[in-house]
Amino acid sequence: MTSITRPPVYRIIMMQFGLSIIVALFALIHSFEASYSALFGGLASAIPNAYLIWRSFRYRGARSANQVVQSFYQGESGKFILTVVCFAVIFSLVDPLVPWAVFGAFITVQFSHVMTAIIAKL
Repeated sequence: MTSITRPPVYRIIMMQFGLSIIVALFALIHSFEASYSALFGGLASAIPNAYLIWRSFRYRGARSANQVVQSFYQGESGKFILTVVCFAVIFSLVDPLVPWAVFGAFITVQFSHVMTAIIAKL
């Protein structure tokens, strides 16, 4: 009997955290405020994605089909809530803030899924 191997999704999260740091370093060219704003924006994408992956890939196999579906729903709703909370915390507590850096890094890390499919060889 063969077992189903876990997909290499944790590489995706590590790549997203790394990309957040890289984007923040590039934003350092503009200013220190843009750099930490970009870091927070990247983390506002990577942290909820990490939660989604942690929740979604806890179960595997046909016998756990109901648990798999339930964990995907819980992971996606938790990701949405975490994203809202991250942005609420960023925009309420961080001052000064560079909004274009926050949203630019967030979008960059979100779209990194396209490249991670190639990197993770999914």
